Amino acid sequence: MSNATRPPGFQGYHRTRIAQEDAELTHVGPGTPCGEYLRRYWQPVAMTEELGALPRVVRILGEDLVLFRDGSGRPGLLHRHCAHRGASLEYGIVAERGIVCCYHGWHYDIDGTILRAGSEPPESPVCRNVVQGAYPVHEHHGLLFAYFGPPEELPPFPVFDSERMPDTTRKPFSLTTPCNWLQIYENTQDPIHVLHLHARSSGVQFGAASGIDQVIEYRDTPLGMINIQTRPVDDRVWVRTVDSILPNANQTGAIWEEAEAPKTFQRCAMLRWMVPVDDTATRTIGWRFFSPRLDLRGQDDPEQVGRESIDFVGQSEGERPYEERQRQPGDYEAQVSQRPIAIHDLEHRASSDAGVARLRRLLRRRIRALAAGEPVPQPDPFGLDAVPTYCQDTVFRWPESDRPVGEDLRAAGRRVADAVLGSDRLAPEQREAHLRETVGGSGKTAL
Repeated sequence: MSNATRPPGFQGYHRTRIAQEDAELTHVGPGTPCGEYLRRYWQPVAMTEELGALPRVVRILGEDLVLFRDGSGRPGLLHRHCAHRGASLEYGIVAERGIVCCYHGWHYDIDGTILRAGSEPPESPVCRNVVQGAYPVHEHHGLLFAYFGPPEELPPFPVFDSERMPDTTRKPFSLTTPCNWLQIYENTQDPIHVLHLHARSSGVQFGAASGIDQVIEYRDTPLGMINIQTRPVDDRVWVRTVDSILPNANQTGAIWEEAEAPKTFQRCAMLRWMVPVDDTATRTIGWRFFSPRLDLRGQDDPEQVGRESIDFVGQSEGERPYEERQRQPGDYEAQVSQRPIAIHDLEHRASSDAGVARLRRLLRRRIRALAAGEPVPQPDPFGLDAVPTYCQDTVFRWPESDRPVGEDLRAAGRRVADAVLGSDRLAPEQREAHLRETVGGSGKTAL
């Protein structure tokens, strides 16, 4: 762009207007459009290891709650303040069945019903008329999930196929970030940031191959959407598809992938949920997956994975000194620095933001459909043992002498994506074989 066509500089004075937050997508408290949508799904609220002998205060979706395990081993999640006079149940006495408020002895079961109203007689109408707010809890692979929606709409608990990858172990983790949930979640559909933030701005933070220019496209899936990243790596083509599982889950491929050898339908390294604490804080909770296939050079470190910790750089404030984070920022710095709630009306989005725009449209459409009374779509296993997902890495040799560019790369990525999407009704053991058969054969995209 020549100087003659550039807008004039020093425009700070004219760029100070006050803009409103995109409340429809970012506000999550009770009764808000996005909050109502998120409440229709099972959400992880804590790691099992965080729940000890004493009740634990948690804040989720703008609600103050107490999480505990009673003497019979059942997890409970109740509103923090006792329905009687408001004392916090964090000081409650865990009973064999439920929890007892320390103040006046009101005894609640894990569903919030009153077992005994302290000194009130058993026939007191209190026991018939009062109930403490409570949510169903499901314990699964070291995580505690809760459902915050209308109890009459309780959906089945979903199990995803990535949880059952062979020869793979999982480790729960959680990370707290002081910003709105959406700016963390939409980062997963912004693959161009990998090239700049994780390779060129801060040096190589993940695999060096991630710093290669790629062709990027997007597709909707039965669960939400994927991005399709296609890169030329020496004499090979690497196609990665990254899942967004609505409303707030994500799967991504091997952290240190270098695409150094052919592979087909290599699955994901992480399944995580970006769970709003409230409008300006988020807990990312999920599983980090480990297997030799995902980590050829032994760079994974399960010992670093847990509460407020994970084994790759740039995910929390406390992992590095501030000056180092300034010189080599990561996801945490980029996301938190957008403001506590990113102001969409002040953005100047470009063509590289197509994935972010698409994700916002999908979320807005679902939020408005719920507000209009339409049923909320839940993950569908299609009659299989687990819900099929779409995150994977496929690497194949390029048989031509010329390096693939442009439309050749785009066609290769589309072919892999078509096979990934078209195989989701197959059993897991059949899916890789189907992808190999479909993407293989003759021509420039032969495996």
